Amino acid sequence: MPTVVSVLNQKGGSGKSTLTTNLARAFEMEGHSAEILDGDSQRTVTEWGKLASEAMPTVTPTTAPTIEEDMEAASSSVVFIDGAPAHDTLNVRAMKLSDLVLIPVRTSGPDVWSSEDLLGSIQTRRDQTGEPRAAFVVSQQIARTNLASEIGDVLDTYSLPTLEERTNHRIAYAEALSSGTTVLDMLGAKKAQDEILRITEQSLQLLRQSNE
Repeated sequence: MPTVVSVLNQKGGSGKSTLTTNLARAFEMEGHSAEILDGDSQRTVTEWGKLASEAMPTVTPTTAPTIEEDMEAASSSVVFIDGAPAHDTLNVRAMKLSDLVLIPVRTSGPDVWSSEDLLGSIQTRRDQTGEPRAAFVVSQQIARTNLASEIGDVLDTYSLPTLEERTNHRIAYAEALSSGTTVLDMLGAKKAQDEILRITEQSLQLLRQSNE
């Protein structure tokens, strides 16, 4: 079975698809073969994949009834799952298949509160099996704002860790998602590239811990 990284948040607009596409590409650049299962009914990543070059990770649409079958058909060493914007059967099944769950949250209370059903399911699964590893990723922050500085304290009240690196609100992310590429493949996107590479490094560290 491949290593499975799910990017889940039941609130739309949290940056799931952006994080999924960029991390999958970053894992490939680190020497892993990667592909994406798109479980979001909006099919943002599927549309991204139609525009993407052969250098980008492949994308397969998936649903709750087919996700296990789609996982078994995967040929890559790492599979990313872009989850649904709802706490539904697909997200629960994705979570149970995962070695690592990343939960992107923007710097607002509603984004954090909307994750609580998912967090409860993750904690129940961890109590039963010890897996998956899971962490928050602060997404699309606007630097040097009160919300950006306070979100860490809010997330510290939960049982899961928060990755040190965050993504900032940058036009490069939107441009990459809209054109079938990633910030890692764009000129002039150095700050965004550095964010993704540091999130990749921290994600790989969590995966290594899960294998110890």
